[in-house]
Amino acid sequence: MNALEFSFGNAVGHFQKTGGPKGFLWKFALTYALFAIIVQGVSLYLMAPIYAAAFDPLVMEDPDMMDQVMLENMGRFALGYLVSIVFGILMWILFEAASQRRYMRADGFSLKLGGDEGRLLVVGLFWLGLMIALYIGMFVLMLVPMTLGMALGSDGAIIAGLVTFILFVAYFVLTIWIGVRFSPAAALTIRDRKIRFGSAWRVTKGRVWTLIGSWLVLGLIMMAILIALYIVFAVLAVLSLMPAIQSGAEDPAEIMAAFASPTFLIPAILFGLVYMMLAAGMMHVFGGPAALAARTDPDWADESAMNETFG
Repeated sequence: MNALEFSFGNAVGHFQKTGGPKGFLWKFALTYALFAIIVQGVSLYLMAPIYAAAFDPLVMEDPDMMDQVMLENMGRFALGYLVSIVFGILMWILFEAASQRRYMRADGFSLKLGGDEGRLLVVGLFWLGLMIALYIGMFVLMLVPMTLGMALGSDGAIIAGLVTFILFVAYFVLTIWIGVRFSPAAALTIRDRKIRFGSAWRVTKGRVWTLIGSWLVLGLIMMAILIALYIVFAVLAVLSLMPAIQSGAEDPAEIMAAFASPTFLIPAILFGLVYMMLAAGMMHVFGGPAALAARTDPDWADESAMNETFG
């Protein structure tokens, strides 16, 4: 089977057929995980006083003391959120660009701020606008059963409830369908070095169910891996906390000390690193089906270069 033919099998495994220098996936995943841990660590450090107060029974039982802690640390808490949001957006732009350059140009792993990243920021803003529009649409649509319920009174409660459920399910399906239709927008933007959002609608014509099916399979695989990871971490966490559990510790300081001990922190940090690597790896893998749709666009003029690299 041609690796560039758009099919279910090729969509699921497209991340393995990108061409280019080897080692992309593990470099991508490890770098993302390290970046994410640093950003989250800084954010948690800034918000630590409020989180510590939330786990302190003495503070939680005294509303005035809790208010004082909140007021004293509001600036740090807001800064922690700001760090998380700003650097979260920056990470998405950097790593999405690296991922799509791999798919569309067979590049090796690299992070940089340039034209690709700027154009992806605009694509992200288009996605944000679309999500806001869909949210507003759902709110407007829900006015229909609310109006119906008010008109029919208590006798029409069942009918209004049924209409609400049907409209919600239908709108949810419509939202997924619209999202899938625009899913290759980032790949097309990297491919053409121009902002391509509306063009994604044309590229996904007749391919929606193949894309959804491939993502479902990849999602189930990811879920199975994560469940296994959570089970391993849960066992290690229980073993590390067993002394505190067996002693029946009720002192908050003693409980916090157990969570701060190396026997708990080391597995927790390793779990976070592995979890972030898996999440990053799947971010790249999940981009494969939509990237394949962009790469097999029949209107793309660079078909000869495409076949030479990926054929």
